[in-house]
Amino acid sequence: MKRRALLKSMPFSALALVDIAQAATKTIATPKVAAPYISAGQMVQGLLTQHLQPSAAALQQAAQALAQSLAQAKAPWAQHRTLWVATMLAWERLAAVAVGPLLERRSARAIDFWPTRPAQIQRLLESGSVTRVQQLDTVGATARGLPALEWLLWKTDGSGHAAAYASVLAQQVLAESDALQTGYQTLANTEREEEDAWTLYGEWFGQAVGGLDQLRIKKMVPDTRGKDSAPWVRGLSGQTAACWQAQAQGLQAFLIGSPAAQAAAQTATPGWPVAGSLHSLLLGRGHLRDGLALQERSAAMLRAVQSARPGNPASVRAAQAALAQASALANGLASDVLTITMGFTDADGD
Repeated sequence: MKRRALLKSMPFSALALVDIAQAATKTIATPKVAAPYISAGQMVQGLLTQHLQPSAAALQQAAQALAQSLAQAKAPWAQHRTLWVATMLAWERLAAVAVGPLLERRSARAIDFWPTRPAQIQRLLESGSVTRVQQLDTVGATARGLPALEWLLWKTDGSGHAAAYASVLAQQVLAESDALQTGYQTLANTEREEEDAWTLYGEWFGQAVGGLDQLRIKKMVPDTRGKDSAPWVRGLSGQTAACWQAQAQGLQAFLIGSPAAQAAAQTATPGWPVAGSLHSLLLGRGHLRDGLALQERSAAMLRAVQSARPGNPASVRAAQAALAQASALANGLASDVLTITMGFTDADGD
């Protein structure tokens, strides 16, 4: 059954009254807006400009390099592995908050269905029947995308049909990446009314909170369904911890802005937040303490995830706790500060 939740929120006029009432009851010594008021349209556009579009472009470029490498018959197998890692990390940063075309196209099923099924891949290698991207329509999601490519690149040496099948899979990942880049560009060029923009941002907010929970309860736990595949996500390539970190970075970009965007914001206007980040919304509405709490909780989350290792259960539990705390804070902001009705839809649309 579909679990898509339709998110609704107050119109901006009502939201403004709530903001005024809350500002009057806050105990901040000197109520002072630390950044300009930011509209819903500016929030959406800021997220697109500062995070989603650059992330989609980075994924497309990485996927193109991987596809081109695998198209070269004599390229070293290790070269493909390095490019696969770059593509996977770019995907994690973009998909951390699954919104817009990524969600609508169910791109997670096309690019990142995990765990992969090695037995199914092996049968395809033995038959040698898939030689074109169009033929992947007859192949289940469990033998496609980045996880299947990971298995091919780390479990085979490229002999037999492995190199040809890996090349087809890389072309399919590239095609989906191209579509995502186009989709985000179209989204950025779309004009919308302020109330519609707020509703859209509310949906994205729910996806960000869902992303925090997905990393905690889905990515940071072992999964044995892949049988002879690794129990940890990206385990075959040894990139589990790097995968977690990339996803946390994508979440951080939504919450307070990416490191690059933060640096640019401080250079342009010291003390101001990254446009389009949740932090900018809080400061622009005068919620200074909430903004500070978000900064602190986000930084703690990122540090904990960066320290987590699949072979160290205590470090993983610490990261999960930090993610839970960040999620709880965001949920509280939604209900008590911003009046956003929460909902979440899996990135594969289920």
